Amino acid sequence: MKQRVFASKLVMALLAATLLPAQFALGDEASDAALAAKVKAAIDANPTLKAFDLKVSGKSNDVTIEGSVDEGLQMAEVGMIAEKIEGVKFVFNKIMPKN
Repeated sequence: MKQRVFASKLVMALLAATLLPAQFALGDEASDAALAAKVKAAIDANPTLKAFDLKVSGKSNDVTIEGSVDEGLQMAEVGMIAEKIEGVKFVFNKIMPKN
């Protein structure tokens, strides 16, 4: 009897250990997507920068911005906008200026 109780508790503990991290990972993905959306909205608030349709993604409060712009100053401006967003720890600016 004690072995069955122990076995069932062990199975429950293993299930909990495998299911809980997946649940928390989904929450992290949602917050990463929300942060990326905030950054994208801030960039798109600038009509000049919105025209470039830059791709923004997030992971663990770090934001990656990809795409191309006309000038290096625009690349720098995008990075500065992203850095000002609450919750952003680091910006990976992978934008390529054409000039």
